[in-house]
Amino acid sequence: MKKVRTAVQIIVEEGWAALFRKSMQKIHSYGSGAAIDELGICYQALEADKMQGLMIDVGAHQGGALAPFTKSGWRVFAFEPDLENREVLTKKFGSYHLVHVDPRAVSNQPASNVTLYKSDQSSGISSLTPFHKSHHEAMKVDVITLAGFLAEQQLLEEQINFLKIDTEGYDYFVLQGFPWDQVSPDLILCEFENAKTEPLGYSITDLAEYLLARSYKLIVSEWYPIQAYGSPHRWRRFALYPCELLDPKAWGNIIAARDPEIFSNLSKACHL
Repeated sequence: MKKVRTAVQIIVEEGWAALFRKSMQKIHSYGSGAAIDELGICYQALEADKMQGLMIDVGAHQGGALAPFTKSGWRVFAFEPDLENREVLTKKFGSYHLVHVDPRAVSNQPASNVTLYKSDQSSGISSLTPFHKSHHEAMKVDVITLAGFLAEQQLLEEQINFLKIDTEGYDYFVLQGFPWDQVSPDLILCEFENAKTEPLGYSITDLAEYLLARSYKLIVSEWYPIQAYGSPHRWRRFALYPCELLDPKAWGNIIAARDPEIFSNLSKACHL
């Protein structure tokens, strides 16, 4: 029987770009429902292997998103308030002097001693709000804004090449806490899911329009509605924004770029 290689094996043996190419081949061969990797697309659009950039990873989980950038020599500031996820993240990347792991959560207002909720169903849905029936109070965390953090680290005059946000409902608030009057990321990847965020007061439209107002062009990566957290999900399509979701219960990611060349790279990668 032919051995099926994992994504990690492909990266080790052939590099990140090879994994991205294989993902795109799947899409063109099988259409919607195939696996897709938005992070690989961002990596390619930025030509990340040709530069030593700066990435901010809000909701770093266990480091899957930052790994290829770190291995390409990027500086990474990773936020992960969940203790168990952070221990894994630190074990993987603690020896990299270019990776700074921060235990705080991120939102639009600083706060202390805020409840973080965890789930036994999935390590990837720790959140400041209990949106799932499996959530339970886990620990208390401090919250900072990106404006406060960048000032704290004296990074307000540096170019941020990639801002990735995956905070299980707080992505819009993370953006609201960014110092837009001083710096703008070249590329932003953030998550949407109306079922999760409408109880918090915003939808994908609010998130997208906020970025449009800051001169970004957007690509929506729409996935089929989540059947169960902790299990594989199905990807549906890429679409240029403005657009309507094919399913109002869909979830997915917004990829946003201001620079015409980066957006052109994105559009080509997504075959739009």
